[in-house]
Amino acid sequence: MKTLALALAGSAAFAIAAPASAAVIVLEEDGSDTMTGTFTGSLRTAGEFTREYTFTLPSAGLTAATITTAAINGVGNIDFTSVTLNGQSFTLSPTGQFEFGSIELATASGLQTLIVNGVAGANSAFSGVVTFSPSGGAVPEPGMWALMILGFGFIGGALRSRRNTAVKTNFDFA
Repeated sequence: MKTLALALAGSAAFAIAAPASAAVIVLEEDGSDTMTGTFTGSLRTAGEFTREYTFTLPSAGLTAATITTAAINGVGNIDFTSVTLNGQSFTLSPTGQFEFGSIELATASGLQTLIVNGVAGANSAFSGVVTFSPSGGAVPEPGMWALMILGFGFIGGALRSRRNTAVKTNFDFA
């Protein structure tokens, strides 16, 4: 009996002490060097809230993010009090039924943190998009390298053939 009580007390203490983990935003490549991911949050009860999201960038670059919410007939309204990406504040629209926020900033590689704070009505939701573009020039693919080398070869061949063609000019003096 004592063992069961100790086990229950231990698991309850662990549940209370367990830190809230951040949701992970998965960034996917879209066929170019750009990576995009989405995040959402739904709130069943009214009141203040904080949601934390993390994502990892493979290199330094430019990161842009947007967040939006819309209330229908006043139900599910959210007022964002602050939205930050790595401690930098989003530009937020005024509070109301439709809210929007955005940010664009240079980011380093590694773990990034997005934090959303606000006041929500019951049964409300928000969503957002994160887009990342690496800095620096992109490395061409092998097919592009082949086309560039072939193009330089044609230009060099054309210049060489022009040089070998002698132009005879006759001058007649009166």
